[in-house]
Amino acid sequence: MNVDDLRLRDPANARAYIRQIADQIEEPEEMMEFLNACNFTQAALACWLFETKRYNLLLQSHNIKGAYDQIESKIELKDAWNEYSIASEEFQYAKEKLKEIINKLHIEPVLIRKNMTKAYR
Repeated sequence: MNVDDLRLRDPANARAYIRQIADQIEEPEEMMEFLNACNFTQAALACWLFETKRYNLLLQSHNIKGAYDQIESKIELKDAWNEYSIASEEFQYAKEKLKEIINKLHIEPVLIRKNMTKAYR
């Protein structure tokens, strides 16, 4: 897929997309709940991606060194796996919470214009 075909190819487009959704919400409390859920989901995603990368690099490093049989290596890998698992669970929870909020608010789908960022500059 070409980058130009992506709807949310940069942070400005992503913010404009979220703003268009938030503009449909009439109650300030509901808008804050939605925006907080977006922030939490973004943070959970970043944490999950970081822990995934960290675990994969650690696993690769241990396999290259042939140190997998060492007790310290197993403990280190287990700790990294636990952190990855926790981050994954948090991200799944954040996604489900955001889905619940969006379903509760009955938000209409947002059409993405080709040059959406120009509309919010």
